Amino acid sequence: MEKLFTLRNVQVQPRKRCILAIDELDLPDHQHISIIGPNGAGKSTLLRALLGLHGAGVLLRGEKVVNQLKQGQVAWVGQHGQYNLPLTVTEYVQLGCSHHAGWFRPVKAPLAQLNHLLDVFDLSALAHQRIGSLSGGEQQRANVVRALLQNASVLLLDEPCNHLDIRHQHRLMDYLQQNHDHFSVVMVLHDLSMAANYSDFVVLLNEGQIVAAGAPREVMQTELLSDVYQWPIRRVDEEGKIFFRMDQAA
Repeated sequence: MEKLFTLRNVQVQPRKRCILAIDELDLPDHQHISIIGPNGAGKSTLLRALLGLHGAGVLLRGEKVVNQLKQGQVAWVGQHGQYNLPLTVTEYVQLGCSHHAGWFRPVKAPLAQLNHLLDVFDLSALAHQRIGSLSGGEQQRANVVRALLQNASVLLLDEPCNHLDIRHQHRLMDYLQQNHDHFSVVMVLHDLSMAANYSDFVVLLNEGQIVAAGAPREVMQTELLSDVYQWPIRRVDEEGKIFFRMDQAA
């Protein structure tokens, strides 16, 4: 297995309170990886650790993460984008084309790629509107397009389905899945059904520690999930898809 990220002895302890403690974790390359777990499990902290924001102990394809960041090989979509900018949607998404140029120096993307992504994420009709005037879901889609236009080999996405309706959630997941050859994806997801159906590899966290990591069928066992989420969870298989339902508490 080719390794994307290698983590060794990674600990995050603000104010002496441990919110992430990982002795060892290898994330596979060329796959769609989802990080799941209840609120406060350390999911976003782990994603930020992959950016090298929490000290040493993390390598990206055997190198220090900072070197790959400088080369624009890692694109990031956080939970809160920066939308109070005097830019149109087209100008905003093109910020991804020049990660080193700064926020107010958008560089033009190849027209075919730009138009294709605006079309895929239903932003073509909004291309000339100010990014700050869009709804939360529209801004989130623009944020995803900005990251994709960076043409990075690694995408780190923190709750990318935030604010998206069901159609656009699945459109995003379908697009990421169909383009596995172009980039590796590591994302935080809350929707267990999404994680089961669109992931090759899943990391289950709880209280800052790894409970399980591996293929969805191995990690996403109902007994284990029910224990971690402290709520009865039931798996339903329908027409080749997997759904997780929350039952009423006993």
